[in-house]
Amino acid sequence: MEREVERIVRDIKSLRIQGARNVARSAIEALIIQVQKSRAKTKPELYSELLEVGDALAGSRPTEPMMRNAISDAVRFTLMQIKTHPALDVNVLKRAIVKEAISYFDEMEGNQKKICDYGARLIPEGGIVVTHCHSSTVTGIFKRAKDMDREFSVIALETRPRYQGRVTAKELADHGIKATLAVDGAVNLVMKKADMCIVGADAITSMGDLINKVGTSTVAHIAREHDVSFYSSAELYKYDPLTLFGNRERIEERETAEVWEGAPRNVKVRNPAFDATASRYINGYVTEMGVLPPQSLWSIATQRLGLQIAGI
Repeated sequence: MEREVERIVRDIKSLRIQGARNVARSAIEALIIQVQKSRAKTKPELYSELLEVGDALAGSRPTEPMMRNAISDAVRFTLMQIKTHPALDVNVLKRAIVKEAISYFDEMEGNQKKICDYGARLIPEGGIVVTHCHSSTVTGIFKRAKDMDREFSVIALETRPRYQGRVTAKELADHGIKATLAVDGAVNLVMKKADMCIVGADAITSMGDLINKVGTSTVAHIAREHDVSFYSSAELYKYDPLTLFGNRERIEERETAEVWEGAPRNVKVRNPAFDATASRYINGYVTEMGVLPPQSLWSIATQRLGLQIAGI
């Protein structure tokens, strides 16, 4: 494995690279680097390298189906090229893999633009919107709504223990959007005045449940208590097809030092990175295919990502 690829794996694992889209993009970049610098002389050698790198990347963050789906696509493409073009030269195969991987970036950009367009229409004129953690897609929705001359304000929750909410608040303020940062514990208070809530997504299960930054389920429950609509913006690549067969999405536990560095030995510290929000608390998923109800997302995702699911 190339040193630069090893660095990307470490950066994903240590959260230097954050956000499902950024993680997926970095993973594909790592595959491209490995292929371009590969010294493999045969197609089986190249395929083995891709499997090794793919396994290392997939294992760097357990709750990242978007990354796993993207890696699976690249590996599957390679295998199909080998099977359907047995006379293909290994160097020609390398170029084909890189070209296919680069096309994924274009697809990502196109998908995000569609999601931002759909999501911006949901932002209420003169309304107050609550969000949690940092999502490039969610901030993209807010920016798109602002560019449409829609007036609104956003309350970003701080999102302990790494305070991603600060990133969200600053990014929105820099774009001319009225932004307020509130402590996580004030979510019930701020929700009383909110008109809508929207968050990102790290994974979506076959039941339409949302896996996102810890605290999201609390936000959704409180939104329901105050009759505030709750949405999640997510590309269909974030759907985890493994959950269709009973696999549970793993909830990653982060370093306890993020919460309390130097905690007393007799105090147990928990630092789950994500939690699960049941589909019944979600009004809809804002996807590249439109705003979908949780109950129908799995069937549309199955059609959209059929090759991935068929290959399991």
